[in-house]
Amino acid sequence: MTNNLQTNTTSSLHNAIMEAGGKDRPPMLAPGNYVQWKSRIRRYIDTKPNRELIHYCIENEPYQYQDIVEIRKKIDAEAKAVHIILTGINNDIYSTVDACPNAKEMWKEIERLKLEEKRERSLDNNSYVEEYDCSSLALD
Repeated sequence: MTNNLQTNTTSSLHNAIMEAGGKDRPPMLAPGNYVQWKSRIRRYIDTKPNRELIHYCIENEPYQYQDIVEIRKKIDAEAKAVHIILTGINNDIYSTVDACPNAKEMWKEIERLKLEEKRERSLDNNSYVEEYDCSSLALD
């Protein structure tokens, strides 16, 4: 009983930490929680002074830079977008996402990984249903 209570408390604490985020730290991506994380991380980006550029970096290819001042702003925004993404994901996908060349590719890779994870869970659920159906038929 005590072990189960401790496990539940630890799990609840872990979930609260993963979902918390804050002004200084973006929300963490928890397994099976991609849609909510995506919304929360976009709101987190909205609190940043260069939010338009950070959103641009996530949604578009890297800028074609012309002006030195603009280059600096855009490079800073790209770096901030990469930082926000990398500090908001778990270790299980970190190295895969970190290997991407820019924020947009990182964002696309996270979406791909999470869609793949969702498909795998769906397939697992379907196989359990098929196993149940087959075992119930065998009992008849």
